[in-house]
Amino acid sequence: MTRITATPQAVRIFLFTTLLLIAGTASAQQADPQCDPTQVPLADVIRAERLGGPVELDGVLDDAAWQRPGETRHMQNDPDNGCLPRQVTEFWVAYDNSALYVAARLHDSAPDSISARLGRRDTWPSSDWLYINLDTFNDDRNAFSFSINPAGVLGDSKLYNDGWGDNSWDGVWEAATRIDELGWVAEVRIPFSQLKFPASEEQVWGMNLSRRTLRSNERTDLFHNPRGGSGYGKRFPDLVGISGIEPETSTEITPYLLGKGEFRDVDRDDPFASDPQFSGNAGVDFKTALSNNLTLNAAVNPDFGQVEVDPAVVNLGAYETFYEERRPFFVEDANTFRFGREGLNSNWSFNWMDPMLFYSRRVGRAPQLGIDGDYDFVDRPQVTTILGAAKVSGKVGNTSVGALSAFTAKEKAHLQIDGKEFEQVVEPFTNYSVVRAKVTKPDGTCGLGIMATSTIRDLDDPVSQAALDKRSFTGGIDGFTKLDEDGVWALKAYVAGSHITGSPEAIADMQTSSRRYFQRPDVDHMDYDPDATELKGWVGRAGVNKESGNWRFNSALGYSSPGFEINDVGFQYRTDMINASVTPGYSWREPHGIFRNQSLFLGMYKTWDTGGNPAEYGAGLFYWNQLKNYWSVDSSVFINPERNNPRLTRGGPMMRAPAYRSWDLGLSSDWRKNWVVSVSGGGSSDDGGSRTAFGRVRLEVHPMASLGLTVTPRYTWEQEEAQHYDEITDPAMTSTYGNRYIFADLEYRQFSLETRIDWTFSPKLTLQAYVQPLFAVGRYTDHKELARSSSFEFDRFGRDNGSSIVHDPAGDADNPYLVTPDGADPANTFRLADRDFNFKSLKVNMVLRWEYAAGSTFYLVWTQDRVDTQNPGDFDLGRDTRSLLDAQGEHILMVKISQYFSL
Repeated sequence: MTRITATPQAVRIFLFTTLLLIAGTASAQQADPQCDPTQVPLADVIRAERLGGPVELDGVLDDAAWQRPGETRHMQNDPDNGCLPRQVTEFWVAYDNSALYVAARLHDSAPDSISARLGRRDTWPSSDWLYINLDTFNDDRNAFSFSINPAGVLGDSKLYNDGWGDNSWDGVWEAATRIDELGWVAEVRIPFSQLKFPASEEQVWGMNLSRRTLRSNERTDLFHNPRGGSGYGKRFPDLVGISGIEPETSTEITPYLLGKGEFRDVDRDDPFASDPQFSGNAGVDFKTALSNNLTLNAAVNPDFGQVEVDPAVVNLGAYETFYEERRPFFVEDANTFRFGREGLNSNWSFNWMDPMLFYSRRVGRAPQLGIDGDYDFVDRPQVTTILGAAKVSGKVGNTSVGALSAFTAKEKAHLQIDGKEFEQVVEPFTNYSVVRAKVTKPDGTCGLGIMATSTIRDLDDPVSQAALDKRSFTGGIDGFTKLDEDGVWALKAYVAGSHITGSPEAIADMQTSSRRYFQRPDVDHMDYDPDATELKGWVGRAGVNKESGNWRFNSALGYSSPGFEINDVGFQYRTDMINASVTPGYSWREPHGIFRNQSLFLGMYKTWDTGGNPAEYGAGLFYWNQLKNYWSVDSSVFINPERNNPRLTRGGPMMRAPAYRSWDLGLSSDWRKNWVVSVSGGGSSDDGGSRTAFGRVRLEVHPMASLGLTVTPRYTWEQEEAQHYDEITDPAMTSTYGNRYIFADLEYRQFSLETRIDWTFSPKLTLQAYVQPLFAVGRYTDHKELARSSSFEFDRFGRDNGSSIVHDPAGDADNPYLVTPDGADPANTFRLADRDFNFKSLKVNMVLRWEYAAGSTFYLVWTQDRVDTQNPGDFDLGRDTRSLLDAQGEHILMVKISQYFSL
């Protein structure tokens, strides 16, 4: 066995070499200019003029609307905060009954140095950019954001929580750009149908027009944003002059047609599969305005085949893997349904996860029910069909509202057993619903929200009734407030409750799940009730944050009762905990020496279960900086003293966890260059003998403006001295409450090579490729059992108490290890499975995307998936690569076309 350890000397050499490298590249630079922001003229208001004639979007400022003097008052906020811009930006705002128009002349003294990198919409490649932000309700917290680069690449998003961004929103709008001898020009048309705004004769919006110049990293805005200050939208000047407009109440319909071919090796006797196998599908997306500020989005039989596949992962823990949402219907306006997150500009948490009351990946998930018994052939659906979904979002007065409801189909697996075909339900017909409302004071100083969800299943068969709860409901209140007039301190809080009902079998599964472990034998604050038909609980948390200044502070206290359960339509890792944390820190925001900025924070936390029993606690230091050459360093060190851990036995008694230490260090080069490299690594160790080490390199190369290549190799090594292995009932084991809790040493190695290719032929025609080979190998040795509760002591099979362990596959091939735990009682034997593994996966996803008209798209998609599990427990990258490439693969070719209609 090879053991990799990070010795103190190696760490010191690595740190010294890294600091020497970055200090050498951060060559001496001139002192930063000291500017007086009060001497830089800024506009209090921006005036829009009604058009007297048409505007042609061609990147040429020859229209009559752009012949009047433009607005040029900008301030530099980075890198020289509070100074005049290096380059002049002149812009105009106009409107007619149907749209807002913005034109900008972005002067540049070196037009040949303008960065105009191509990329797919909403990817924001490193480039020069122009941003137009519109706070249409002037509430200082929310805005629409439109961005254009000199190559004509578009991006749009919604801003919320006074500066946070949600890039999922896609509006239908137009822009044209042109580079000339004076710099570059942008012309933009934003239909009022894409915006929400008050129903009033005179409109007063907040507006910012922001310019980014890549080579100097200059950012200019219409306002001064001092370093260390808080707030973004509240600084926007007012946009005035717009009157007599109404939002267009057009209806948008986008039907799609899809054809798919699946190519795989299949058994000739399989009645459910053929090679190749062809299928088709059709559906429609629908959007219409219900009122001035309310929009209905609906989807009938939606398909998301063009969405990038999830990466392969290996999960050896007790908790579910979290995957990001990528499906357009659900990611758009996703911030509307976030709970408990807004109000603070910094949210620190340790050993705590804010509950996600709505996790949209539950809708259309993989079927949850297993298949009983043996079968010869099976046709099991990979996902649950979404029959239809509808979503309403917008504003009613000062209240932001959102509602979503989706219906998923009853899914069945088809089986053949001894020549006869059968059906078995693997997912019942289900309705998921969410409602959300938030009201914020007009000046943005406080807000209050409510949220509720429901999951209702039609359980009409015994298998579903025994495995799934029938109904689940959650409801919560969240809010925030500034604690002083200047908004330096802020408080946020939330409380939510849950109630689920179902059969005793289903509720028993909930009680014993890894999220709570009601069956733990050594606690008296939780009672496992196998006859219960309901489960109730609640969660709450409050946090205080210092929002501005160099000194920062964050503190939070949270409580989650054992019965809190939201995973039918939400996401949570664990319950039964009281968690407190304190995080002070200091940020050097003004450039000094070789540094552009630096930050150092100290985080401390402690956790108890809800019975008051102490559990995890620890402290860590977190440091990051950016150098004047735009390289950056981030690092952390974390320490957990010896402590109680109620979850190592996965439902058994408390254990003591050894003292634990971890560290990591990362270095990133100048992100503005055509090549960008970031290197990170770290490791951990504990007093029980466990060790880990990991490393990652990310290389991003742009050999031409239209082509980007990103390669990210990762390697992880772990030597875990007490990995949970199994649980054996034995009433004689009174020291561990009648069960033997089996552990083993685990050596785990994982290597992956994630590769992305982005080829942009034009802003509307792109090819994206994603390739991820993954190799994960685990080898278990030194099997043992917990000697007594509340300890980290083990009896090792084959070494302690006259015990023995023999590899005897002839006796039971599925459970080849024969264990005699006590030599004095050879009759008390049991068997263990061989859990060594060698998981190899290759995922390939290629998407050709052509936006042939505004809102209309053609997709050509190819995906490949290969899996191999040969040679468990033995890591050999060369051999494993060959066996993975030789493995049978599944290939899917899909053509999809969607057509946008505005009625």
